[in-house]
Amino acid sequence: MAFELPETAALPTVAQRVGLIDADCVAYWAAAGCDDMLVDAAKKRCDDRMGSIMDQIQTQECRYFLTGANNFRNAVATYQQYKGNRYDKNGNRIKEQPYWLQKVREYILSSYNAVLCEGQEADDALAIAQMKCNASKDWHSIISSIDKDLRIIPGLHHDMNSGYIEEITEIGYLTVDKKGKVRGGGLKFFYAQLLMGDTADWIKGLPKVTAWMKETYDDTAKLRLGGCGQKAAYNILNTANTEEELLARVFLCYASYWDGDHFYNHWETEHCIYPEPEAMLKENGQLLWMRRAEGEMWQPDKALLAAAQARLEVSE
Repeated sequence: MAFELPETAALPTVAQRVGLIDADCVAYWAAAGCDDMLVDAAKKRCDDRMGSIMDQIQTQECRYFLTGANNFRNAVATYQQYKGNRYDKNGNRIKEQPYWLQKVREYILSSYNAVLCEGQEADDALAIAQMKCNASKDWHSIISSIDKDLRIIPGLHHDMNSGYIEEITEIGYLTVDKKGKVRGGGLKFFYAQLLMGDTADWIKGLPKVTAWMKETYDDTAKLRLGGCGQKAAYNILNTANTEEELLARVFLCYASYWDGDHFYNHWETEHCIYPEPEAMLKENGQLLWMRRAEGEMWQPDKALLAAAQARLEVSE
């Protein structure tokens, strides 16, 4: 179910709805373009953005989340440095940030009583809060962000740029836009990311579409032998309708590449690694998964993985 909110007066608030706000996105948007202005201009943009979000999602109850330090994903990544396109090996930003960004973040912490998420990203805290509200009889929630990664979480989602609201189911969906880019949500989008990776966060995904993958999936005739891109991921997973089938297809793709002949050097230690398919699947999954409970570390379901491994043995 999806609909667009009108660009007119604020709609009446919805009882028992809580807005879960990705304040990282708001802070960056507010500070961008204000380098040559007083900090009050950036704060004003922040307040305007927050007010617009509340009007669009029809709630007066919001919780705000900002990313802190020590993201657990930094220790998970071995193949490539997590967000290595944004930070150097010492954790310093490569690209210059908006001048007032830190001041706006401090303003959101003090004026909006935002939660500073240490050890994980604001995205994780937003996902955890949404799952709690999904299970609650007293509240239902809506996540407001522009981050595509959060769309793997079921429930209501609001795009704070367009005002678009969408309800995403657990299994979700995949689609391809006019530029050939995969869009979607739910588990289908998560498993698609396991194949195609995430260039924004420097997550490799599956390094190669193998000949086995081309031969196995009849509808992938146009797949090229190379990195597993958008169309390949869509073609492989779009017809799967259960998590069992999603995991089976992704694992078989991983197994067709990480077969013992491929290796890489750890991005930081330079240690040579010959990984097993399950190890690479687990690493990418933990980098891409949005936590649904505190401290959660994604693991492929053992029963589903065993079924996928059995299917691989039969195919051999």
